Amino acid sequence: MPTLAHAAARLPADSSAPQPGFSRSVRHPGPPEPERVVSLAGPARTLEFTLPAGLSLRDAIATALADAGIEGATVRFENLAVSAHHFLMPALPVDDQHAAFYSAPHAIEQGTLIEYGCATYGRRDGEPFVHCHAIWRGRDGQRQGGHLMTDQTIVGADCSARAWGLADATMLTRYDPETNFTLFYPTRLDAGGDAGPVNGDAGARVILARIRPDQDLTMAVEQACQAHGVERAIVRGSVGSIIGAEFEDGRVLDDRATEILVRAGEVVRTDHGLRARLDIGLVNPAGQVWEGVLARGRNPVLICFELVLEEQ
Repeated sequence: MPTLAHAAARLPADSSAPQPGFSRSVRHPGPPEPERVVSLAGPARTLEFTLPAGLSLRDAIATALADAGIEGATVRFENLAVSAHHFLMPALPVDDQHAAFYSAPHAIEQGTLIEYGCATYGRRDGEPFVHCHAIWRGRDGQRQGGHLMTDQTIVGADCSARAWGLADATMLTRYDPETNFTLFYPTRLDAGGDAGPVNGDAGARVILARIRPDQDLTMAVEQACQAHGVERAIVRGSVGSIIGAEFEDGRVLDDRATEILVRAGEVVRTDHGLRARLDIGLVNPAGQVWEGVLARGRNPVLICFELVLEEQ
């Protein structure tokens, strides 16, 4: 779903293997942009840090990454207790100006444990901005998921987190006429910091990418690697939406609006070229959580997908 995102690599829709026709599709209000997968790459910066109790999730992430000189990144965490939990759910559009939208805000004041979450870190109107999807359990044990309102969700107890990103590039919000949303876009900064890694293997690269609607998510991840000559990568960042879902095991979610994140993902070189495998968590407008490996070629992006890859 949308974020309230001089690319180094731009892949037109016909510059790689053809995208499949989809059984599930939606119409967007504006004309499609020719560049369907936009990305840039640079030397990796990685960071292990603590989300401290008492801060909003936004401030906990932004403070740590700013101190480390990381401008654009993804952050992953597990088993995060929150003392105040504010979130949105995916929803059908209320007018013809959007292909999908958000629910009204929801709030749970205590008792929520975030099982796992992934956040994109960038800038909006010159200020740090964090777009986060997560799966959680309430005090009643029920699983749910959606879009965290990170400025109002409060860390309840110290929790470890990891970040992968770049020092000289960020995810910057920009109005997108095609979808009529303001979305993250990978953007090179004019005055970046030292491009060396904070931690991790010297020479490794990170790719920041934005995938537009109607691109198969798995194949678009492969395209982002191809654009930068990456033969093997781990999917670190994974916030966005797809139209329903089809899984490798044959399950089909026939829905329009979803919020998803990748639980685990990789790209490897095979005899048939680059191949990605994406094990995702997803929530639909009814609040149901679906998990599993996506079927390649059958899962179109809905609004956008923010992708961060770490070269191996």
